[in-house]
Amino acid sequence: GRALPFTSMKRIFIFAVSILLSCSLMAGEKVLQRSAKHAPKWIGAMEEGYFIASAEAPTLDEAQQKALTRVREQIIYAVATRVQSSTTITLHTVTDNGDVKEHKEMTGELSVRAADIPYLANISPSRVEEYYWQKIRRDNKSVYYAYHVKYPLSNSRLRELIADYEKRQRALNDTLQAFASTDFSTFTDLNQMIAQHSRLKQFAQSLPEDDPRQEMCKAIRQGYERMVAQNLHAEPVSSDRQATVVALFYGTKRLTFTLRPRTKSNCLTAIQTQTLTDATRISYDYQSGCYDDEENYLDVIYTVFGKKISTRCYIK
Repeated sequence: GRALPFTSMKRIFIFAVSILLSCSLMAGEKVLQRSAKHAPKWIGAMEEGYFIASAEAPTLDEAQQKALTRVREQIIYAVATRVQSSTTITLHTVTDNGDVKEHKEMTGELSVRAADIPYLANISPSRVEEYYWQKIRRDNKSVYYAYHVKYPLSNSRLRELIADYEKRQRALNDTLQAFASTDFSTFTDLNQMIAQHSRLKQFAQSLPEDDPRQEMCKAIRQGYERMVAQNLHAEPVSSDRQATVVALFYGTKRLTFTLRPRTKSNCLTAIQTQTLTDATRISYDYQSGCYDDEENYLDVIYTVFGKKISTRCYIK
């Protein structure tokens, strides 16, 4: 929706403060102690360039911290009403030769959080321009504190916070779109595909759990896994009774890789693997357990993104 004007937003909070203040002294309540002889005029008023907040708690420290928390909440609200609240990415389904088969858009609504505004971590009692508190006894003899703060934040500084927030969100969205636009058909090294998958996982882990970009990361990750499942395959390029060489292909493109496979055989013994630049060489002992009149085989199994990429090689 349309952002609220700055002054209108402040009126909402000032109105809430006025209600809180007016309810502070109920029938039978008595002020036992106060920080100043008279309550300052800014309580319940509106002053340009300030956030005014109030809170009640059983102790003075708790009331002070709650009031500062409400200042943070007001700043979050002020930022949230002035920024774009959604993010959109475009997902592509790409064939092994780079042709785009289909694409779709995903959109999610963003929420402004305290972690998105580093400035909030600097809010402390020492930065409060003015404060006022009262120690009040209720008619049931229990005691609580009412604490009020006047926190300075100019319109220009608020605009800087908004600009900083938007810059951070654009950077996150650009990173996400870069992941979504990844085309494995342009890669020549399987290690690069695995590294990209790991970077995406790390990026997702850096986001809050309820961030809508989490679902987008999941969709992108699933896209990576589909690309591998549909296009990556293993093939023997040579085989004899001493060794078999297996290569990995993405579509028709032979890849370089360092991934080691698992092996399994119905008769071969002393199996050893050696990683070449663009293949795996598997050596073994054929004579000890294999017979010429049987189907002697070697299974070579790679695991990429949790998917098994395997081939069965018959040894003759």
